[in-house]
Amino acid sequence: MRQDLLRQFDHKRINDTHGRVPQLATVAGGMNELTCSGAEFADGGRLLFNIQLGESQRGWLVKRFRFHLHLPPSRSVKTVRIHLNPETWHDPMRIPRCHLHVGDSGAHIPFPIMNPRLILSLVCEYIEPDFGVG
Repeated sequence: MRQDLLRQFDHKRINDTHGRVPQLATVAGGMNELTCSGAEFADGGRLLFNIQLGESQRGWLVKRFRFHLHLPPSRSVKTVRIHLNPETWHDPMRIPRCHLHVGDSGAHIPFPIMNPRLILSLVCEYIEPDFGVG
């Protein structure tokens, strides 16, 4: 994820992360959490994310993630959030396990479960430049 953010910096999509590069820590229950407290985009937007990982016999498994994109004030949409809830947290008949929120809406728009690195790329290269542009 750090390399992916550095690549976005090289392409001048994000500013220097000012020490807010993703940090890995162990949280309750022995889970590992990768957290980025705010990568700033060149146009004033900001991305925060956290990813919880669990160790298994096959390697590391993504258990939960949250990507929160705060768009600049000039945009008609102020936030875009992408969530993957833990398997035990959701009622799939009401809320898709992986979903997208647009703005402050309570709507849970189904979103495909994908690798967090792919989501980071999608957010930086497509969603952030185009979402809410008039």
